[in-house]
Amino acid sequence: MRTIRVSEEVWQVIANHGKFGETEDDVLRRILKLPPQSSTDDLTKSSEINRGRFPRRSFAKQRMSSYISNNQLQITLQDGTSRSWTLPNRSDKAGIKAVRDKAVTFVRENGATIGQINAVKKTLTDTGYHLTK
Repeated sequence: MRTIRVSEEVWQVIANHGKFGETEDDVLRRILKLPPQSSTDDLTKSSEINRGRFPRRSFAKQRMSSYISNNQLQITLQDGTSRSWTLPNRSDKAGIKAVRDKAVTFVRENGATIGQINAVKKTLTDTGYHLTK
């Protein structure tokens, strides 16, 4: 395997062409009309991981929960550290972005993984606090 660097624009195109469970390599092989990986070991490992035969690896140092309650974004970490932010009106994009940025900074400072950072953002979007609508 080799590592390549791509621009954000190229990354988004790859992500938009991806299907659930596909790696970036899978997407590019399909787009470029290349055959699937030739190593059956890699294919077997990949398909077994996707079917849940192997546990997902976790890179998080501690568990985190994020939820909205009483018009506040609440984030609690396993060690007891927590913060909350009052949410603005759903049409206040600048206010939503400010809360999101503060929450992301908080979890980053506490060693969050990219998955945990995305979970914070998802908590907001799942409850109607969108920045792109």
